[in-house]
Amino acid sequence: MPSRNFISLVPDQSPHKVVGDRVVILPGTTIEILTTRCIELQQWILQGLNDPYWRLYLPTSGEALVWVGEDSDRIETRLLPGNAYIISPRTTFSSRNPVAFGKWYVHFTLGHGAGRATPGIFHIPMTAAMKSAFKDLKDSTRSMPWTSVGLVAEGLRQLPAVVWKSHQTDQRLERAMEFMHANLNRKLTLDDVARAAGLSARNLNHLFRIQIDTTPMRALLDFRLDKACQLLRHNNDSIEQIANDTSFPNRYYFSRMLKKYRGTSPAAYRLGQV
Repeated sequence: MPSRNFISLVPDQSPHKVVGDRVVILPGTTIEILTTRCIELQQWILQGLNDPYWRLYLPTSGEALVWVGEDSDRIETRLLPGNAYIISPRTTFSSRNPVAFGKWYVHFTLGHGAGRATPGIFHIPMTAAMKSAFKDLKDSTRSMPWTSVGLVAEGLRQLPAVVWKSHQTDQRLERAMEFMHANLNRKLTLDDVARAAGLSARNLNHLFRIQIDTTPMRALLDFRLDKACQLLRHNNDSIEQIANDTSFPNRYYFSRMLKKYRGTSPAAYRLGQV
């Protein structure tokens, strides 16, 4: 392998010395566990649910049916005990259970780059590592917060490559989106985001259009709505507080944007079933 310069974060005047060749650098990401729960459902009827976060389902009893699409385009997946299923963000799906249905589930998010996955419902194999972590999860004396992290990480490894295909983006666009995510509680302008990306506002607009077919400000609005939806489902803060934390001017404007772009109200979304 040809030698390449090693990128070191050690300052020039530091007593530390780091010398070598860069062999592999993988992009960083995060796994944020929003909730991990076990539930027993007599009725589980969802109609066109669409959330901005990932789901890992681990059925324990009974069975349920989930599907995407309608009529001739409908694709069904049976959820059965002993199996694992991952539903990627922004997958519009429905469900019903012909019999009582029990499951463990994990809601989680990934770093914003890894979060732009192909929508779908994916049946994944329960590897030995997943079975071991799942056993620990069910044992209250052994279960720890990172038990869920281990389950999720191993489950993501089993996803087909098509889930991640064609989701590589320009580094300047990545910098812009990283800046947006880090400042969802601030009022940002297009110029603010452009400076963070090292581009003019005009060139940033053009980059967003050709890379992800939207504008920077619309992407920022989507990120704010995504975060607000996570907060609505996974904490008990008031709608006013959530609107403030995601930098909407007030709860009424937040409600209007959620209704316009997600087709629901904050209260209705909060009451939506898992």
